[in-house]
Amino acid sequence: MIGVKEILYGIYGGYRLCRFDAQGLAYFDSTIGGFWRSFFAAVLVAPIYFITVLLDLDFSTVEASVGRTFLLESLAYVILVFAYPLAMHYISEALDRRQQYFLYIVAYNWASVTYNAIALPVDVLSASELLPKAAADTLELAVRLAILAILWFIARTALNVPRLIAVGLVALDFVLSLVVSSIINARLGIS
Repeated sequence: MIGVKEILYGIYGGYRLCRFDAQGLAYFDSTIGGFWRSFFAAVLVAPIYFITVLLDLDFSTVEASVGRTFLLESLAYVILVFAYPLAMHYISEALDRRQQYFLYIVAYNWASVTYNAIALPVDVLSASELLPKAAADTLELAVRLAILAILWFIARTALNVPRLIAVGLVALDFVLSLVVSSIINARLGIS
């Protein structure tokens, strides 16, 4: 069971990392217990994920029922939460970073609360069409690039790997997200 103090420390440490402050790592419990409890961040991010899905989906083009859509998107979310950490288990061993693995995944999980909370208002603003499309697209791109930079910083800092390896890890995370999204979209009948 996770306590309020650990949740607050995790969110604060993730916030510091999102500001490119390596001292954020000091707020995490990098034990095996802290590793598993850090997945509670996914519970906090889940509402943001589903709001974003609702904003992005055009139900007139979705062939699946609402229930099936919710089920498949829920499955996609669970896969996304665990796929990258699972891949990193093996990659961290190959990189001789087994000792840093728990800290990295704990930081990765908790930082997701902050960067998703930052991205949500941009997604809502974009979907509301209050901004011209070009401005909304530019703002969304800027936020997505900032998130990639944050993920790079976390990989570089928590794993203590060279810059190029950190780029590769972020690319792997991005590709895994695209693959899962493509599979789910295909199952929903979205082209």
